Amino acid sequence: MLVTWRPTRLVNAVAFLAVVASSIIEHPLHARSFDEAHDEYVYRIALSHDGRLMATASGDNTVVLWDTQQRIALHVLPHDAAVYTVAMSPDGQSIATGSGDGYVALWNTREGRCVVRTKRHDDAVYSVAFSPDGQQLASAGGSTEGGDTACRISRVVDLQLLTSLTGHSRQVYGVVFSPDGQKLATSSSDKTIRLWNLASRQCTVLPGHTSDVYRCAFSPDGRQLASTGQDGTVRLWNLETGKAAVLIDLTKKSPIYAATFSHDGSRLAAVGDDCHLRIWRTTNGRLTWEQKVAPCALYSVGFLGTPTVVAAGENGSIYAVSTSSDR
Repeated sequence: MLVTWRPTRLVNAVAFLAVVASSIIEHPLHARSFDEAHDEYVYRIALSHDGRLMATASGDNTVVLWDTQQRIALHVLPHDAAVYTVAMSPDGQSIATGSGDGYVALWNTREGRCVVRTKRHDDAVYSVAFSPDGQQLASAGGSTEGGDTACRISRVVDLQLLTSLTGHSRQVYGVVFSPDGQKLATSSSDKTIRLWNLASRQCTVLPGHTSDVYRCAFSPDGRQLASTGQDGTVRLWNLETGKAAVLIDLTKKSPIYAATFSHDGSRLAAVGDDCHLRIWRTTNGRLTWEQKVAPCALYSVGFLGTPTVVAAGENGSIYAVSTSSDR
């Protein structure tokens, strides 16, 4: 079963109301519903641990916070530039966003209010991530020429800068904390993944991808790391040995943009340029589900709950897919 959330633009009547009372449509919830998402690319999906809240970041300069049970938009969070990334805090009370103008912002999910905002990077911010205890926020980005490729860790309460990690030679697309909070993984267009020990600030380089590495994700037990790349591969790294199994290598080298683990770590879902959603068993690397779910490239994916997976991408729509046939 496939449910599509499609974008719509404000109707003329709403535009007329803007002249009368512009504040009414500053956060146009009346123009959004569970069936309506964004007017531009959706770059990232973030879900609360209980799956009741979902945030979507878009090139239309907004983040929309959704109630997934009521199937309604709770808040529309305006930005001054395209929003490339969003993350949900472990307790679900806050979300962090990163945008094309180098800003990182923290928002209250209950009120949809911006709590603190700072210019953290010189270039676009492509990824943000909360630490498992919710006390720290990592952010990273860059530009096509490389630019500001440092991964910066800030204190969540006020976004005060705590430390910077440098090493990548080109923009950083992904950043994620390990489940125990002791490590940080970063993925970059320099073809590498760096695994940082946060106590010693030392890093291990995981080579293998032959082009840009877009995203990385830790398994819930912290023993595995999944990575996706422009080379059309999904790699599952054993962090004890530092070696990876290639789950898929697309013959046309179609980029795979994102991957995520299920809550119990038994499954890994990935999406990419070929419009397909794929799911593997992490114990044996077996592909158990594959289907074209959109007419366009998909940039983000998340497990909403058993058996629903959500994906979003180039056309601004969000796809909720039942994967009940996954075995």
